[in-house]
Amino acid sequence: MTYRILADENVERATINYLQKLGHDVERLDDASDLGFGADDASIIGHARDHDRLILTQDDDFFTEHDVADAAGIIFQKDQTLSAREVGDIVHEMAQYLDQAEISLEYVSRDWQ
Repeated sequence: MTYRILADENVERATINYLQKLGHDVERLDDASDLGFGADDASIIGHARDHDRLILTQDDDFFTEHDVADAAGIIFQKDQTLSAREVGDIVHEMAQYLDQAEISLEYVSRDWQ
């Protein structure tokens, strides 16, 4: 199983490239014609929901200041010391166990399970 992901601007390009190499459909904010870097969270949530994409972010505002039910799902990279490869491997492993439709909020950390 693979995910359709909208990568927030704080997600490393190497992480995006690695997830794409693993077969995930990853769109970056600056690739979305209606978003771009600096887009507000509400617009990002709306775009992700309208395009059935999980939001991959390091920004906790997506669930502390917004209702997670408004998003198609959020994958929060809690541990910012992880390398791009580690983040990609964790997200890819999550995809083996969790269908995209089942995700409301998941935390990417060394012990994500």
